[in-house]
Amino acid sequence: MPSRPPQLRRRDLLVGGLAGLAVTAAAAESTRSVWDAASGATFPDPPRTGPVHLQIGAHADDCLYFLNPRIARVLEDGANLCTVVLTAGEADGRNTWDTAAPVDYAGYAAARGNGLRRAYALMALGDPDAPWDRRGATLGSGQDVELCVLRDRPEVHLVFCSLWTNLGRVTGDFTRLLALWEGRLDASAVLPPAGSPLASESTVDRSTVRATLVELLERYAPAAVNTLDPDPDPVVGAKLGAEQPGFSDHIDHTAAALFAWDALAAWGGEATVESWRGYYNRRWPGNLGPADLEAKGGALDAYAWSDGAGCDHAPGCGDRLIVGPGAGITYGHGTHPRYTQALAAVDGATAAAVRGGRAAIHRGGWEDLGGPVLLPSLAGAGHRLYAVGPVFSRDPDGHVRDLHCLDLETGAWENLGNPAGSGGDARTVGQPAAADDGTTAVACLRHPEGGLAVRVRTGAGWGAWARLDGPAVHEAPAAFGAAGAFTIVAATPGNTAAWEGDGTTWTHRDLDLPGPDGAVHIPASAVTAVRAPDGRAVIASRAAGSSDVVLHFGRGEAWTGTLVPLEGGILAPSLAIGPDGSLAVACDDGSGAPAVLVLDLADLDHGGPYTLLSRPWTRGDVTVLKRPAAAFGADGTLRLWALGADGGLWTAEAAPGAPPPVGWEPAA
Repeated sequence: MPSRPPQLRRRDLLVGGLAGLAVTAAAAESTRSVWDAASGATFPDPPRTGPVHLQIGAHADDCLYFLNPRIARVLEDGANLCTVVLTAGEADGRNTWDTAAPVDYAGYAAARGNGLRRAYALMALGDPDAPWDRRGATLGSGQDVELCVLRDRPEVHLVFCSLWTNLGRVTGDFTRLLALWEGRLDASAVLPPAGSPLASESTVDRSTVRATLVELLERYAPAAVNTLDPDPDPVVGAKLGAEQPGFSDHIDHTAAALFAWDALAAWGGEATVESWRGYYNRRWPGNLGPADLEAKGGALDAYAWSDGAGCDHAPGCGDRLIVGPGAGITYGHGTHPRYTQALAAVDGATAAAVRGGRAAIHRGGWEDLGGPVLLPSLAGAGHRLYAVGPVFSRDPDGHVRDLHCLDLETGAWENLGNPAGSGGDARTVGQPAAADDGTTAVACLRHPEGGLAVRVRTGAGWGAWARLDGPAVHEAPAAFGAAGAFTIVAATPGNTAAWEGDGTTWTHRDLDLPGPDGAVHIPASAVTAVRAPDGRAVIASRAAGSSDVVLHFGRGEAWTGTLVPLEGGILAPSLAIGPDGSLAVACDDGSGAPAVLVLDLADLDHGGPYTLLSRPWTRGDVTVLKRPAAAFGADGTLRLWALGADGGLWTAEAAPGAPPPVGWEPAA
C-alpha cells in the first residue's frame, strides 16, 4: 500500500520532499483540460457503450508507437478505450534537445500527458484540441491516479499513475520500473506532473501497482487487453539507442509488460490479449502501408505538438523530443503484434483459441480444454494443439516458458518443457509451430542461441529437445509435413530460412526467395506456409515497406514470387489448401477488417521470378484482432474464423467454388 512519508530502499531519497528536486514548472492549466475533483475522490464507474479495449504501457507514447494503427482502427469501430500509463516518463526533465535548458521533471511529464490527450482527441474526434475532464482519484488499492475523460466522447479514458522511474538521476540510485518488479526497489516515488490534479507526493510498492492493475481490469472488464512485450528479443549485433542490456527494448517497456501479465493472471478474465513489440521494430523492415502510416503518423504528430498550436501550459502541449515527422524511419515504421497466431482450425469444422489464458474450443459455445495458463498463441497439427505456458517471475532466473501439448483425442495435456530450461534464455522461444504426418509429430520453438529447437514424437513417445543450427529467427516459424518429410520455415533478419528433415536428421539452408528487381525477399512479417498437393509449398508474408502480401510457390531452389497488393493491415497471412488445389489467403486490411482471397495454384506457377498479381480482396464486415484461421472441408467448403474487436468469435463460409464471403456472423 502507499506509504507516507515516502521511504525508499537504502536511504531516504526524498529529503526535503519531491517538490524540492528541480520540479519548478508553472502549474498553469491548459484551457483544453479541466479537472473537477481533488485527489482522494473515488474512481467513477466507466461507461458501457461498447466493448472496452484496455492498454497498459510504460510511457505516454508507447501506445502510439507500438500499438497503432490498432488504437485508431478500434476507435473508428466504436470501441471504448482505457489506456493506463504507469510511469511519469520524465526522462532528463527537458522538453527540448538543448541540454543546457533548465531541468523540469514535472514539466516534461506534463507535456507528455498533454501530447497524449491531443493524440487521442485527434483519433477519436478529429480534433487534437478537444477538451478533456481531468480528476484525481484514489483507487481501492490505495494508489492515487489521474483520470482523464474525453468530454465529447466520454468512453475514452486515460489513467496516469506517474511513477518516477528516473529519480536515480537525482539520487544516484537505480529506480527504474524493472527494479520495482524484481524487488531491488522497495517502492517507487510518484511524480505529480505540473498542473495535474494528481497532487500527492507518495510512494507505491510492487503489490500496490499489481493491485491497481487488477482493480482497473475488474472495473473496465475489457474485451481486449494490449500490453508491451514481456519477452523482447535478444540484441543481435550492436545495441541501438535506448535498448536495455541484452534485450532489444526499453527497460521500462519490459517491466510494464511483466506487471501487466502478472495482473492479467490474477484477474482471470476472458479478454483477448495481445503484446506488442517495442524497439525491435527497427530491426525489421517496415510493414506499414500508406494508410496505416498516415493514421499512426498523424497521432504521433499530434503527440509531438508538431502543429505548433497555441498553448497556455508552460511546459508545452506535446513531447518535443519526438523525431519525426509522422511515424519516422526507426521503430515507428513497423507495428508487430507478438502473439497473432491465436486461432487454430480443428477438423476443418471449428476453431480453438486461448482466451484469458485458457485453451478453449468452440462447439456451439466455448468449452474449456483444461490445462495450464497459456500465452495467447496456439499451433495445431493433426489431433494436437500446442501453446506456451508462462511463469512471469520477479526473479530473472525464475522465468518459465514451457511448451504444452494437448491431445484432442484423449484430452490429456503434456508438458514438453523448454529447450533452454528456465530463466532469461527460456524467454526467447517465441510462438510454437507444429507438423504432423499421421505417424510422426514435430513441435518447434526458437532456440536462444539461434536457429530452432524441435521435439519429435513417434510411436515411442516424445524425444528430447534437439537444436537445429541456423541463424536467429525473427518470429514464429511455420511447419508442414507429409510421408515422413518435414519442412520448417522462418523469417530471419536477411532472408527466409528452411530446415528440412525426417524428424531425425535435419538440414538448413537459406531459401533466397525472389524479391523485386532481382533482390532476395526479406519478409516484413512472420512467414506462414502450407504444402500443396504436388509436394511444393506456398510461403506467405508481408512485403517490406508496404502491407502487400507476397506468395512464394515452389520447392528446392525453384521458386516464384507473386506480389498481391493490399491496402493496409499488420497480420501475417493465413493459408489453407482446398481439395481441388484452391489456395485461400486470409489476413487483415487497413481498416482492421478480414481480407480474404482465393486463388488457383496455377496463378502462382507463372514461371517468372517475381510478378505482380492484382486481384480484388473480399473485405469482411467485422474488425479482427488476431490472424484469421482458414480451412477447407472435404467438399471444398471454405470456413473462416476470427476473434473480433468485441472479443467474440466470428465466422464465415463460402460454398465450393464460390467467392469468399463478405458477411461474417458471431459463431453459433
